[in-house]
Amino acid sequence: MWVGLVKISIFQKSIPEPLGPSAFKKLSGLKSDFLVLPEYLFADATVRDHANGIEKSKTTVDWLLKLSDLYKGIIIGGSVLLQEDGKLFNATPVIYNSQVVDYYRKRNLTENEKKVFAAGTEPGIFILGGFRFGVLICADVLQPAQLDELAAMGVQLVFTVMNSPFREESVEEKRARDENLFCAPAAKHNMVIAKCCGTGTTFGKKIQGRSLVVTPNGISWRVALGEEDKEIVKTVIVQAPSA
Repeated sequence: MWVGLVKISIFQKSIPEPLGPSAFKKLSGLKSDFLVLPEYLFADATVRDHANGIEKSKTTVDWLLKLSDLYKGIIIGGSVLLQEDGKLFNATPVIYNSQVVDYYRKRNLTENEKKVFAAGTEPGIFILGGFRFGVLICADVLQPAQLDELAAMGVQLVFTVMNSPFREESVEEKRARDENLFCAPAAKHNMVIAKCCGTGTTFGKKIQGRSLVVTPNGISWRVALGEEDKEIVKTVIVQAPSA
């Protein structure tokens, strides 16, 4: 359990753009406790499909490790492809002090992902730098039981790395979804939930950046409607929920 304030940096990244020197410079100078990146971080314009990014995933993790040499917070490294015991997982590397501490393996797979990936079996709970926190990947948030499980295990800080498909919908529909999937669970479980999305396209399909940070009292920050297609870095300071 942390005490006081926590600084969370969200990198709403354009997925088709490669991770390069510009992003490295931008992120390495951040002074925050956490840096969160989006799902399918590796899947730039050279990656054709879900199973085509194994080597790019390795170089992505290497890039994140080099970033961790300079950025001194905890990196929630979006998601990459992880080969393990003959299986392929959609997994989030959690990086601290220039090391991959562990991976969270996505448990609630989409229909397309089920054709390629094995589902993870363990909750993504970590204790680092004086913080106890949880990690979810995209469709995991569609299963309320996963947030219930984290709450039951004493987690009050959750990071969700997302790849949100673009859809034609009203502002009211977007806000209602945020309320249902993020605000209501945060209030129910006395949690802070930080959501980081990608922008651009993934595997040729358009996505939208709907990053936000929610506290038990509601929205602390949400990307502006005019920035849902933009690459942005935002640092949000939130108060620890009371026990």
